[in-house]
Amino acid sequence: MREMRDRSTPARAVLAALVLSLSAGCGNTVSGPSVTPTPSGPTPTPSAPHIVFVGQDQTGSRLNVFVDQASGTSTTTIHVGDAVQWNWLSGTHSTTSGICPNGCIPDGTWDSGVESGATFQHSFPSAGSFPYFCRVHGTMMQGTVIVQ
Repeated sequence: MREMRDRSTPARAVLAALVLSLSAGCGNTVSGPSVTPTPSGPTPTPSAPHIVFVGQDQTGSRLNVFVDQASGTSTTTIHVGDAVQWNWLSGTHSTTSGICPNGCIPDGTWDSGVESGATFQHSFPSAGSFPYFCRVHGTMMQGTVIVQ
């Protein structure tokens, strides 16, 4: 009997080692205190939105237009993560993302709805060129946001 007990002890040790190695490979992990990484450097602050005037330019000489406050054109150039704020200066208009090849087609990215005397803001999380138009004036009133 003693001889069998001696043989079973090494077998149990091998079996225990095998079970431990298999359980380690099955996703079992040892847990300890969790560590939350801290960002390096200051937290970025969001920039003020870029302003686009809706309905007329700053001088009031051009009507039914989108005019970027910085460039004075219908093109607004911003960085990824920035926002554009459209400010209605006159009339009834919308800012609706989409293209106007043969009639204007919304693409569903944003739509202010048809408004008067309103403001509307949209943030741009990815780079690209984003054409838009006024649903009231169609091809007569278009703009583009370029996100770099």
